Amino acid sequence: MSEKTCVVVVDDHALLRRGVVRALALDDSIKVVAEGASAADAVELTKMYAPDLILLDISMPGNGIEAARAIRDLATSTRVVMLTVSGDEDDVTHALEAGAVGYLLKGTDALDLITAVRSVKAGESFISPNLALRILSDDAQVKASPLTPLSEYEKRTLCLISEGLNNREIGEQLAVTEKTVQDNVTDIFRKLKAKNRAEEALVVEQIWVGLQSRLKLH
Repeated sequence: MSEKTCVVVVDDHALLRRGVVRALALDDSIKVVAEGASAADAVELTKMYAPDLILLDISMPGNGIEAARAIRDLATSTRVVMLTVSGDEDDVTHALEAGAVGYLLKGTDALDLITAVRSVKAGESFISPNLALRILSDDAQVKASPLTPLSEYEKRTLCLISEGLNNREIGEQLAVTEKTVQDNVTDIFRKLKAKNRAEEALVVEQIWVGLQSRLKLH
């Protein structure tokens, strides 16, 4: 049996924190070893449990970004992932500069949360797909991005494709017919010069690499 991934969850909103804990409990390979409600709690719990990963809110007493910086300075193997309502690019940048290796938006479903934990435990980085695509789309410095020809609607569709949804599921998410989605996907293929979803996935992968490089995500 493989060793469990030990996680600490720190958020001053108890109800949201418990929801995160319940979501993580759906995966038998993940174990939440402690909970906290402040930056001070985060630092102390890191010292006490040396978890593999700690999930931090930004807007909590003491500030989650400051907690990330303090945990980084402890020189432990604990990896920091922010779990917050803030999609502000400055917050993302500051969090990554403070040592975070992941950035998730609250409202992330259980499967994406578990995927993020697994990815970070494996030594990878993780940013909520919607947030990553939006940052790239809004960034004037990325004028040569493959996303440039796409409309906002098409970018949203591409994001859902990158999450593994089929045309019917995308239609349900966007409240349009499956035929509309099919036509939209055809337009995306044409604009990205992709022949199929596999080639689209390659474009999305290149976008992720560009975002991680620009935000210095290591």
